[in-house]
Amino acid sequence: MQLSNPHVSMPPFRSPQQAFQRAAAIFLDWDGCVMIGSRLVPGARTLLQRHGDRIVILSNNSTHLPEDFSRILQQAGVHIPAERIVLAGAEAVRWTSQDKHARVMLLGSARIKGCARQMGLTLVREAPDQILLMRDTRFTYAKLCRAANALHGGARLIVANGDVTHPGTDGEIVPETGAVLAALLACAPNTPVMTVGKPGPLLFSRACDIAGVSPDQAVMIGDNPLTDGKGATDYGIHPILIGPGTELTLEDMLAW
Repeated sequence: MQLSNPHVSMPPFRSPQQAFQRAAAIFLDWDGCVMIGSRLVPGARTLLQRHGDRIVILSNNSTHLPEDFSRILQQAGVHIPAERIVLAGAEAVRWTSQDKHARVMLLGSARIKGCARQMGLTLVREAPDQILLMRDTRFTYAKLCRAANALHGGARLIVANGDVTHPGTDGEIVPETGAVLAALLACAPNTPVMTVGKPGPLLFSRACDIAGVSPDQAVMIGDNPLTDGKGATDYGIHPILIGPGTELTLEDMLAW
């Protein structure tokens, strides 16, 4: 997918603190930055309450819808409207729905399938024109067979995100969309892949449109240098990495 920013110009900030303080918009990853499993990351509630008017949640999540995250935050005493939450799964459905005549095999959650049907997608089990791949916690050998043969037959592959895992509770890892993608590509290795999520540009473009800012007016707070860091940098957004392997946490930013 070609949606690169032709005017990438990184702002001349000397420190993450300067970038954060001057940013008109704060893009914030979800897994590992706002939530780990069902638990709020320390400092997340205060950061969201304090800077909610300039925050856009920007996540490669492909099992939930924006209104689900908005509801979770509301229960924690934080109001971030669904309109300010950009998720790879929902954006992949929106992207795919541009072709109203396509027959789509969607590997993903019931929540995402319901969204796809509401947006007019025709979901099928056999002979699809396109395969739309999400994190599918009910992925089976039978699904792998159907999808691999559909790709062999020429179906187009659209992937919400390429993450292999995301952080879970108590240090566990949670297998992600990329793990299922690896299984598919093992069976159909020459398949072209169109990826919607980070580090690609589509989610960053959407977040900038929602916030009404240019890339150099935003920062991206995330915990993954390969998706949050590289994706933001490629699009001209200043990345601020937190978590293991870095010197920063969300709690540090509360003092900024």
